Amino acid sequence: MLNEIYNLNNDVVIKLFEDLDADAVKAMKADLASYAELSSDIVIDLKDVDFIDSSGIGAIVFLYKRMVAKGKLVAVVGLNEQPKELFKMLMLDKTIHCFDSLEHYVTTAGMLKAV
Repeated sequence: MLNEIYNLNNDVVIKLFEDLDADAVKAMKADLASYAELSSDIVIDLKDVDFIDSSGIGAIVFLYKRMVAKGKLVAVVGLNEQPKELFKMLMLDKTIHCFDSLEHYVTTAGMLKAV
């Protein structure tokens, strides 16, 4: 699984490419552990991910739980068809902040952090 990590203002953006399935999660296990150690809010950019399976959902929830325990925000941006439907079906869109795009996150994030 290809991924890219960069800073955006005071947040860390994790941009994923390809499918987020069991093989991808296994390949990025060490990365997930290091992401969970970050001390800033995290944005997971899934714009280039067309498929997520239960392992991918588990990886996102793993990261979400660890960051929220530290009082940090985790957001997902760019959900496409199948990932978006899965988030809705599992009602993760009610728990994890989801945005159509990174631009939408940037314009809204300040309001989320102020709450």
